[in-house]
Amino acid sequence: MRFLCTILVALLCLAQPALALFGAGKKPQPGSDAPTFNAPLLAGGDFDLGPYIGTNAILLDFWSIYCVSCIQEMPKLVDIYNRYKDQGLVAVGVDLDSFGTRRVKKFVKGLDFKVTYPIVIDKRRQVAAKYGVSVLPTTVVIDKDGKVIFYHVGYSPGDEEEIEQKVKEALGAGQ
Repeated sequence: MRFLCTILVALLCLAQPALALFGAGKKPQPGSDAPTFNAPLLAGGDFDLGPYIGTNAILLDFWSIYCVSCIQEMPKLVDIYNRYKDQGLVAVGVDLDSFGTRRVKKFVKGLDFKVTYPIVIDKRRQVAAKYGVSVLPTTVVIDKDGKVIFYHVGYSPGDEEEIEQKVKEALGAGQ
């Protein structure tokens, strides 16, 4: 029985988009205030989203090392961040793996691209609950007024074009 459960969990983790095996809070609706959070950084220390809400455009990437579509999407989000960071875009990766940071650090170090934005560890899924995340990847864009303007679940090649458009829109908010 244990073997069958292990096989089932492995298959669910490989689904695209990956089926998250945890409950979530209510998903923020477009135009709603973005929830703030403080979470531990993969690199050490803590990250507080609060000072950026209402000031910067924000891109949140909820992911796991076991989510194939998350890893396919990630370099696209890194490219978007690198193009718009000088215009005030803040990006944060939110890793939802439940084990310690050592495995996530090793995984990130082994990627064939560099993640240039901070990654927080949300192993208790407190950040995910604030954003109603139940399926991975989930990408959230917040405008400079602190409002959620885009909530995207899953990833297929080409989705990054819509995400980039929403980032541009977010950067123009409040002007």
